[in-house]
Amino acid sequence: MVKFLKELIVNKENLLFNIKEIKKRITKSNYTIIAVVKGNGYGLGIVPYTKFLSENGINFFGISSIEEAINLRDSGINENLIILTPFIDKSEVEILIKNNIILTIDSYESAKIANAIAKEQNKTILAHIKIDTGLSRYGFTYSSTNEIYTIIKECNNIIFEGIFSHLSNSLAKDNSWSILQFNRFTKITNELKNLGIKFKYEHICNSSGFFKYPNMHLNCARIGSAFLGSAYGSGNFLKHIGTFHTKISRIKQLSKGDIIGYGNSYIVNKSTKIAIIHTGYFDGIGITLEDQRFKFLSKAKRVFIDFKKLFSNDFIYLKINGKLYKVLGQIRNV
Repeated sequence: MVKFLKELIVNKENLLFNIKEIKKRITKSNYTIIAVVKGNGYGLGIVPYTKFLSENGINFFGISSIEEAINLRDSGINENLIILTPFIDKSEVEILIKNNIILTIDSYESAKIANAIAKEQNKTILAHIKIDTGLSRYGFTYSSTNEIYTIIKECNNIIFEGIFSHLSNSLAKDNSWSILQFNRFTKITNELKNLGIKFKYEHICNSSGFFKYPNMHLNCARIGSAFLGSAYGSGNFLKHIGTFHTKISRIKQLSKGDIIGYGNSYIVNKSTKIAIIHTGYFDGIGITLEDQRFKFLSKAKRVFIDFKKLFSNDFIYLKINGKLYKVLGQIRNV
């Protein structure tokens, strides 16, 4: 019998608590939460996680890959699924349409391909239009009103039920960029309304945006990390839902002066016994935000933090048999 070294224990009561708390923050009637379950349900297992959310009042889900779409459909998940990544490969779009996945349209090309395939399959499909208001990835530019209007009028086999954008800096204390993005987004949606184009769903808020900017709620939001108990701006009312268990794989005795970790990041200052566990970044242990490598202030801040750590007890701690132990040395994702 294989004995697994690692397991994630999910507290369903805490997850249910978070669902209820998120719903309490909804400021409008007829509001829709799109639960983002990408990345295998943030590591929780996309099928059981999605089913639990569905059983507790969430009926719209966001995914990012064809594999996730097929997995959910094959597992009997029949609720609304939107793929938040645009596709232009014909064979991939055919699979998505066949599985009744709501598409993201971000260009004239993607719209024409989706419309042609829907016509071939004798279907009328659903889609959301993505607007690039400052993230500079997918999306029509926020000045593409006339182009979007033309596409909607030409694509008779697509019902454009939604329009959305994505806040690129909702974690920042300075709200000015998020406000600018929101204003860009509402400008184009208002222009389309003036041309007679209205959408069932309008959404720009992610988890942190949902809590920080009630005035940006519109009538829909995409919530991911908040269900897990982590969302900047949410205060302390959410509960963490997971406990990660692993086992010790080695015990080593080190001497004063021995080095631990990548980058020679920890020097043992006395004879020390250490435990080695087979886990790291790939399990979410020791993850920190990457530096914004082209910003001087970000680099300066990182230098300051690293310098400060030399004189502080700023360690990650793990609990072993009920006792907390420091994680020594720098973890690297290699």
